[in-house]
Amino acid sequence: MSVLARERTMKITKIKEHIGAEVTGIDLREPIDEATRKRLYDAAVDNVALVIRDQQFTAAQYQAAAELFGELMEDQNRRYLVDGLPLVSVLDNRHKDSKGQQAKVGKNATWHTDHTNQERPPKFTMLYPVALPDHGGGTSVCNMRDAYEALPEDIKKRITDMKTANTLISSARFKISNPDVLNDQMEAKAPPTIQPLVRTHPDRGTKAIWFHNSKTENILGMEAEETQEFLDKLLETAIKPEFTYVHEYRLGDMLIVDNRSAMHKAGFDYDHSQHRKLYRILVRGDRPY
Repeated sequence: MSVLARERTMKITKIKEHIGAEVTGIDLREPIDEATRKRLYDAAVDNVALVIRDQQFTAAQYQAAAELFGELMEDQNRRYLVDGLPLVSVLDNRHKDSKGQQAKVGKNATWHTDHTNQERPPKFTMLYPVALPDHGGGTSVCNMRDAYEALPEDIKKRITDMKTANTLISSARFKISNPDVLNDQMEAKAPPTIQPLVRTHPDRGTKAIWFHNSKTENILGMEAEETQEFLDKLLETAIKPEFTYVHEYRLGDMLIVDNRSAMHKAGFDYDHSQHRKLYRILVRGDRPY
């Protein structure tokens, strides 16, 4: 089939009014032209969460498809990677920690955006399932730009210029982490990275609530515990069902989340005796502002 024929068969369908779109009729193992690549990129940005259905990737093919969306970056957790592909990390409920114990799952079962402690956090997080439980284990995504716009004006005014200090894992969240992550934290000597609590999208100019509470040591001018309470209350106010999409995976799905406009969380509502394994790839972003 020619490139132009594939272009004609690709279809992008919105899932919900405020968030989510589905792509069918394209095989990203095959070459695509620039116009098609831009349509996919714009669909991910405009819909915040984009699922490209019916892909049949090897890990290397998945990496090649992800490169259509920008420069890839390393995951800061270097323990669980695909052999020979250091840019493809593995999320697996059967991982073992350095002591041979089952690695704790659920530490990211709160709303967050990825790697806020880095100078240039990922603009896209991409997930591709390799093994799935019978039910559950989806990924929830929230459109935080629409959530921000829906806030009462007094809250928007208060938070717009707030800054957060970000580290590998905040002191207020130490107790929920595993020993390997705590060891990484103790060895990390970088100073906290200062980020905006409300960031501007470099492609669209829109604003969105943007943080990872497990990496936020504090909001500048607040103590750590006060910060966590403030962020929890902010999420209670901002996140609403109409802005949220829960992606229930099917094998062959390539889920793309625009981190600059979104927060997401993993679902742990499944039988943990069953296998859940996903490949994750991150696309490097710009310095938030």
